[in-house]
This record gives sequence, structure tokens and C-alpha cells, in this order.
Amino acid sequence: MIVNPDIGKLAIIAAIFGVLLVGGLFINQQQAPAPEPAQVVDQTPAVQAAPQLSLEMLGPVYSEKAVYQDDLIRMSFKTPLTDNGIESDLPFWLHNASGEVITVLWDRCSLQLPSGNTVNIVNRGPDGAIADSLADRLISIAPGGDLFDTIVPVSEITQVDGGLALTTDVLSQGPFQFVLALQVGGDCSPQQIKYYTFQFIIR
Repeated sequence: MIVNPDIGKLAIIAAIFGVLLVGGLFINQQQAPAPEPAQVVDQTPAVQAAPQLSLEMLGPVYSEKAVYQDDLIRMSFKTPLTDNGIESDLPFWLHNASGEVITVLWDRCSLQLPSGNTVNIVNRGPDGAIADSLADRLISIAPGGDLFDTIVPVSEITQVDGGLALTTDVLSQGPFQFVLALQVGGDCSPQQIKYYTFQFIIR
């Protein structure tokens, strides 16, 4: 049988094109970029942290940090925040900025609760224990001296198995006031009593 040489050439050319076509497809598959992994969108709703409550002084001057200063004293009050809430007490630092002795007259001090009820106060001891009464009704502070103490409204002291405890979340119900009575003067100057009325809010 006689084979047409043109047909043989065409077959060879077709085979070459077939090889090139298959090779090109293989190369394209190798160079094609891998698909990016799908991004997972977190549908969990964000949890907002509870706002941190803080003590603000509304009077006799406004102070966001509850700090007061004049020629006689410097005072700083602390937010009574505990793990159980706002405790019914008021920690403070009192500095004698005058050149004379000043005396805190505890029996003339008081606390007005957010309800409007005015009550007597006691204080915590150095160990943090609640006193059932003020053993010392006054305390004197030398010039340049400091007093660190905590006042407690007597109406918010409760009896528990372990002793005395304080109520919580009473002072955060609205504005409340602390009346501080100081005796100023001594041997070289006439004595006088000065009252400070501090108004606060916890928010």
C-alpha cells in the first residue's frame, strides 16, 4: 500500500501540536494561583465592659478626682469600691497645710445619705475593723501632719456572724454629703471651729 507523504507530514504536525497543547495546559495549571482560604467572620456579639464607677466632688468645689485644697487643709477622698459593690464608707486623707495644730471634732461630723437622712459616723481602725463607736471623739494633727482614716455612717453597719459589716450600693444611689468639723488655733491664736461641707456623687 502506498502512503501519501503529505498525509504523513500532516500526522506529524498534528502530533506536535497535540503535545504542545497538552504541555501548555499543564503549565497553566502549575502557574495558576492557589485559591485563598475563605475568611471566617466572627458572629459573636462584642461584650461591653461595665463602666468603672468613681467618686466626684460636687462641692465646695468641683473635682473629678475628689480633691480639695485651701490655706488650712488638703483633702483627698477615695471611691469605696469593693468586689461586692460600693461599700458604705468614705476613705480619706487629710493634710494640715496650716502652721497651727488642727483638731478633728468627730462628734460634730456627720454624713447625709442619698436618701436625705443625716446620721452620725464612726471610723475604721488601722486594721480595717469597723469601730462600733468613736473611742476618741477628737484627734489633733500637727502642722504638716497627715491623717488617713475612713468614716462610716452608723446606719449602714450590720451585724453578721463574723462581727460587723457594711451595706453596699447605698452611697451610689445619688448625691451625699459629709460635714467635717475642725478646731483651729492654739496657744498663740484664738480657737475657732470651721465646718466644711463636702458634697459627692458616685457615677
